Order: sequence, then structure tokens, then C-alpha cells
Amino acid sequence: MDTTHRLQVTSSPAGLLFECADGCGRRLVVDSGSGAMTVIDKGDQFARHVGANGGVELGTVVVGQA
Repeated sequence: MDTTHRLQVTSSPAGLLFECADGCGRRLVVDSGSGAMTVIDKGDQFARHVGANGGVELGTVVVGQA
């Protein structure tokens, strides 16, 4: 079963802070200058997280081993 969680966005000194509105605890920051994304808390790693704010939209990310 595919679970989708919504991300809410607020502005922070580090950039845009995205937090899971469905209570799993996922939090990440997108740097407003470089666009780099930093995951603060992983939350539910198996849920699909979606969210957007104006010109910033988070899509699917595939993570693999280097």
C-alpha cells in the first residue's frame, strides 16, 4: 500500500523548512541560496512525501549507494 504524507512549509533562517503534516516527524530544509536539501529528521522513510511552495516543489528522490 502506497502511503502519501503532506509536507507543510515555513520560512526559516536556513531557508525553507518542510515538516510532515501527517505526524510522522519528517523535517527537511531547502537552502534558499544553493537549493541544497538537508534532511533533519527522517520520519516515515517508506511514505511518499509531497509538498510545494511557490517556485519550490519537492518531487521523487531516488537514493542509492555510492
